[in-house]
Amino acid sequence: MNNSITKAILAITFLVICTFSTVSAQVLPTTTGVNLFCKGSDLTLPAPPAGADWIVKYSATQTTTPSTGVILASGNKIAAADLNTGYYYLSSKSSTPGSCESELQEIPVYVLQPLVVNFTPADFCLESPLAQVGAVTNPDATNIPDLAYQWYTVTGGVETAISGATLKDYTPSAPATVGTKTHRLKVGYVINGNKYCPQWADHDVTVSPKPVKPTITPGTITGTATAVTF
Repeated sequence: MNNSITKAILAITFLVICTFSTVSAQVLPTTTGVNLFCKGSDLTLPAPPAGADWIVKYSATQTTTPSTGVILASGNKIAAADLNTGYYYLSSKSSTPGSCESELQEIPVYVLQPLVVNFTPADFCLESPLAQVGAVTNPDATNIPDLAYQWYTVTGGVETAISGATLKDYTPSAPATVGTKTHRLKVGYVINGNKYCPQWADHDVTVSPKPVKPTITPGTITGTATAVTF
């Protein structure tokens, strides 16, 4: 008898824990059906059904009873300033008095915070290229540890990818081309093999020519030994 009661209690406890975990789940970049947004982007819904309005509510965690109302701009847009990671719940209701509200549609949203990208430009002689050392701050490293890197040269606002330069640091090949050229390091999040929300940094890098070979003629060097007789 006691054994049966113990099993029943354990089963109920397990069910409660599973239910709590499901209901309290937070949105992650890998959540099924998640909608990814770069920080600063609006969420724009399609137009509501004719004669009806959208109703949107928000919850930081998954729930069946969302209570935080969301004000829509132009009737179908969540402004970037109001868009947060979490669950949005969408329903519609006719403008006709006495109409019913539809069932809720759950929309998981994950807002990607901006990466902070920079690199230290290092000028060099054309025969001795120096590493251009990147520096990246990932504000979401816990949930999105993988990043994609690409180096470019930029001329007249047009970027050209440097073949094979896909690491945080980049060392140009020798011999380099003499002159000053803008270099760009672009970095983005990698989620399920796709790249998102790139940020970049630009700096000028100057490549100096090799100095001209010295041409010193005999007789211009002083201090040499002088022939003597004795």
